[in-house]
Amino acid sequence: MNKLTSRLVCVILLSLPFLFLNYMNPDAIQAKSKEIVSAEEDSTAGNTRNNSLSINTGSAPIIYTNKAFKLGERLIFKVRYGFIKAGYAEMKVLSVGENNNQKYYHIQTTARSASGFDWVYKVRDEVNVFLDYDRLYPLRFEKKLREGSYKADLFVDYNHADSIANIEFIRYRDNMKIRKRKNEIIKIPPYVNDILSAFYLIRNQDLQVGQPIYLTTNEKDKIYDLEIQVYIKEILEVEAGKFKTIKIEPLLQDEGIFKSKGRLTVWLSDDQYKIPVKMTTEILVGNITTELTEIIGISDLPSKIK
Repeated sequence: MNKLTSRLVCVILLSLPFLFLNYMNPDAIQAKSKEIVSAEEDSTAGNTRNNSLSINTGSAPIIYTNKAFKLGERLIFKVRYGFIKAGYAEMKVLSVGENNNQKYYHIQTTARSASGFDWVYKVRDEVNVFLDYDRLYPLRFEKKLREGSYKADLFVDYNHADSIANIEFIRYRDNMKIRKRKNEIIKIPPYVNDILSAFYLIRNQDLQVGQPIYLTTNEKDKIYDLEIQVYIKEILEVEAGKFKTIKIEPLLQDEGIFKSKGRLTVWLSDDQYKIPVKMTTEILVGNITTELTEIIGISDLPSKIK
């Protein structure tokens, strides 16, 4: 396996299992760098979206009765490149805390390359989000990348009341001394979601076949409107068991190393939890499959077939 292939596989590990939130179709989604999306623009766009659902796009946040995840939830995945085990990832609801009278969830995703990949391209990545307990918008986002010789941190503090985000990006040398540091403040739409909190927001939606979902996301200094198509219901069997699932598809990027030869498909458990069960996609150099191997913290999953 060449170095490019290893790099692709390891980058995908970081995104697991919210990889689809980074795949955006430029024909359907306009990147709005450092601009704020007005309510008037959102209202106009909504008139063209028949039988669709728009979330996190208003001037006030929606209050959710969260039934999709809870403290102690831990989801474990394996990633295959073709028939080769490439790595592992976990999604965890670590804690519930409070800061300045604001209650929050601490959610973490970690990814690591398998031992057979470490000698080629070692990955030890970590993403954290501190998520408003009732409204599911991010208060702080942290991304810590350790991928081969590439080491970088991204920290974002959201001030939704003033529609701004404070961003700090740090790039390290091999010895972890700072190579580059950049700080900036950008304008954001009120209650925008980062890529990880957006995934947990989607898990709290009532997904209906044939009804697309639209939401606004933030990645570094850019703002994206994201569309997710909701397709059919299917039964899937993975290492964690057999599940009733609902199949969704985000729109894919048409440029860069992740240019899709086929379609990116995600299967979520068809119940209140909407746990990611499986994800498949084709990239330029092969096929990637992500599968759920273990569920901890949920005793009785309604979609699981016994």
